[in-house]
Amino acid sequence: MMRAAVVLAWMLACGHAAAAPMQVDGFVASFVLKAFGTTVGRTEWRLIPTENDRFVWESRSETAGAGALVRNVYITERSEAEIYGDSFRPRVYRYNRRDANAARHVEVSFDWSDGVALNTVEEHTWRMAVPVGTLDKLSYLLVLMRDLADGKRLMQYAVADGGHLKRYALRAVGRETLVTALGTLETVKVRRSRHQDDREATLWCAPSLGFLPVKLEHRDGEGRLVSMLIESIEGRPPSAASNPGG
Repeated sequence: MMRAAVVLAWMLACGHAAAAPMQVDGFVASFVLKAFGTTVGRTEWRLIPTENDRFVWESRSETAGAGALVRNVYITERSEAEIYGDSFRPRVYRYNRRDANAARHVEVSFDWSDGVALNTVEEHTWRMAVPVGTLDKLSYLLVLMRDLADGKRLMQYAVADGGHLKRYALRAVGRETLVTALGTLETVKVRRSRHQDDREATLWCAPSLGFLPVKLEHRDGEGRLVSMLIESIEGRPPSAASNPGG
């Protein structure tokens, strides 16, 4: 679900002039996935600080409820990244999906000294040039949270996605009050599009939780509108916001 491009003149390496020092604290957020008002799966996001300003940002999803009656699917995405200046930089991204009939494994390894990413899919590897500031399909969420906290409302990121450098464009389109499992939350509503396929997603990001998305909506490959709703959180998302209220 969690898959806007960088205008190349804007690079993460340039940083945010007024940003506070970066800080990564571990947290775990759990979500329920719904389609047609019915639970079809569950997702857990986990941020784990390691050492030397590095961390692991992981998403684990599996079918549940009505979804599990159709088939059991398990998906794990894992981004090993680091604090770079006043932002984040991916080092290795891994995607694993398995169900009863098949499995798929993807790895993207970033070599910043040469400005390339090595993409490996089912033991086939190829190189792709990546500009400074390129993100993976998970780490862009952390940078989005950071940028919203810094007051940005129009964001563009280059994302290594599916063996290509894709454009993710995000824009804040207003504010909305949500009633969630955590209580009533004020949110900034953000729309995301991928220029290559015109697919769009909507995220509701809560300033009180470091602009963590607490609700997401997108259409899956079969055209179903799928919602992802927060159920619980332990710990607190990265909070380096100089303007927490947005």
